[in-house]
Amino acid sequence: MTLKNFCIGFLIVTLLVIGYVVEAGIAVVHVKTPDTHIWVPVPVALGHLAGKFIDLPFSQEPEFEKVLEYREAVVEILRQLQDLPDSNLIEVSKTKEHVRIFKRGDSLCVDVDNANEKVKVRLPLHTAERLLEAMSHRHVNVGDLVACLEWQPAGDIVHVKNGNEEVRVSIW
Repeated sequence: MTLKNFCIGFLIVTLLVIGYVVEAGIAVVHVKTPDTHIWVPVPVALGHLAGKFIDLPFSQEPEFEKVLEYREAVVEILRQLQDLPDSNLIEVSKTKEHVRIFKRGDSLCVDVDNANEKVKVRLPLHTAERLLEAMSHRHVNVGDLVACLEWQPAGDIVHVKNGNEEVRVSIW
């Protein structure tokens, strides 16, 4: 093998890996407070690989047993939601508080708005299914959960604003 062939092969492999990492998505964590401004981009594919070494102690939590118990029913509900048109599922309004759970496109969304904070969560339905599948095993690791974020549509996943503080997790 000549040096030229080796370099061409190395270049092709490098471009394929870069393409995969970019296509899988970039998770961006953005934190703003009066004292700090943090912006951390993490390739989802890299988080998936690195997270394989970090186990989560879900099996020790009693709530985890409830998740396992109702997992199949929740997966079926998520599948049924995919076929429904966009709609409000739950809406609760009080004097200074408004909570809304709704379906838009292929995502389940939660908006909470009160005097102290605003919270917006968007969870694509297929991602929720993948999360439930990843959590069906007793030994869950961070990599399995991060893998659920691969191939996401771009946009905010979580946005929390509380006074002068703001946290945003987005997929690009």
